[in-house]
Amino acid sequence: MKKTILLFAICAMTICGLTAYVSSQDAAAPQPNANVPAPPPAKTTEELFNIPPEATAEELEQRILEIINHRPEGVTNQEQAVAYMEKQTAALGTVADLMLKRTDATEEQKDTARMIKLQTLAMGSRDNPDKAVADIEAYQKELVEAKSDVLYQAQMMVFQLKMQKTAMAAMMGQPGDHVENFKKILGEAKTFLAANEFKPEYAMLPMMMLSVAEMIDRDGKAGLQKQVIAELKPVLEKSDADEAKEILARMEGMLRFAELPGSEMQFECTLLDGKKLDIKEFRGKVVLVDFWATWCGPCRAAIPTMKTLYDKYHDKGFELIAYSCDEDLDDLKTFEKESPHPWLVGSVLLSMENKLTDYSEYYGIPGYPTFVLADKDGKVRVVSHDINEVGAKLAELFPEAEAAK
Repeated sequence: MKKTILLFAICAMTICGLTAYVSSQDAAAPQPNANVPAPPPAKTTEELFNIPPEATAEELEQRILEIINHRPEGVTNQEQAVAYMEKQTAALGTVADLMLKRTDATEEQKDTARMIKLQTLAMGSRDNPDKAVADIEAYQKELVEAKSDVLYQAQMMVFQLKMQKTAMAAMMGQPGDHVENFKKILGEAKTFLAANEFKPEYAMLPMMMLSVAEMIDRDGKAGLQKQVIAELKPVLEKSDADEAKEILARMEGMLRFAELPGSEMQFECTLLDGKKLDIKEFRGKVVLVDFWATWCGPCRAAIPTMKTLYDKYHDKGFELIAYSCDEDLDDLKTFEKESPHPWLVGSVLLSMENKLTDYSEYYGIPGYPTFVLADKDGKVRVVSHDINEVGAKLAELFPEAEAAK
């Protein structure tokens, strides 16, 4: 069975997919093509979820696909969607159990079944996350005996559920010391990574921890992201795995990003006209660096406000550098030709051609657009995805412009 089936199984066992189906029921149904033979009648939900215990491995494999792709009848609201999902999960669990008992099943088919069983156990986290974690930890013993690579997915699932519980509690304002709870999980993750040979599946763990740290510690006062990097970096440095090296590079970039506020920004690039630019040349001016891409909707939506700010403050000592992270230089050139802008436009690709650093990677830019605003002394005053936050800070930095209104 193709590995993509594993991904389909995961998607099918989330409420997101079914909710999307519910909201799509108003869409027009496709019209039949008279030249194409009609498909066999689709199984009803009841027929589909009635799994014959004598089914062969091939038949069970086909049934997994049918269950995943099934469009339920009469599901029109969230409550019905949840009820259907529970039945779907139970049916997939039954198929998985039968597959694992089949002597004619290949190891790939059995691993698909093991992955489905893992996801079924994880679904229990909706009602009782602690029990789901305990169930998956118990299931790991079975995976060890089977020498299955699904074990690595199960190990990561445990950490994911623990972090999910802590993050949700923090976001919903539930009582408890969420920072300390997170630090406890971080300690467990450090111990785990130090005790095990680094696997590709483990690469997601440091990045998950950094994301959850940002969710819990939004103002950065607890320094959780920095602590994640400080704790996990020495462990990752001991591994020769390419995945570990890639994560290290990303973590170092994220640390630089976290330390930008209040520090001087290092930045060079090559402009579309081929000239090299160094932000140090603009000492005495307020400089905004916009990490963006032409394909990014929010980036393009911010352009009118950027134009307003540029027109308002440029003559008073404001410079704007739009640093394109496009992977196709022609897209950028076409965009700027069709909608020329008055500010400086640089390119990651042109910069790298000229042996300059890719500063989107250097700073671990988390998403586009990302705005970095430095004052006349070169100190970063704002790091934000919101151009309006930049505008508010510019009003403070140029009080004379506001007074002249």
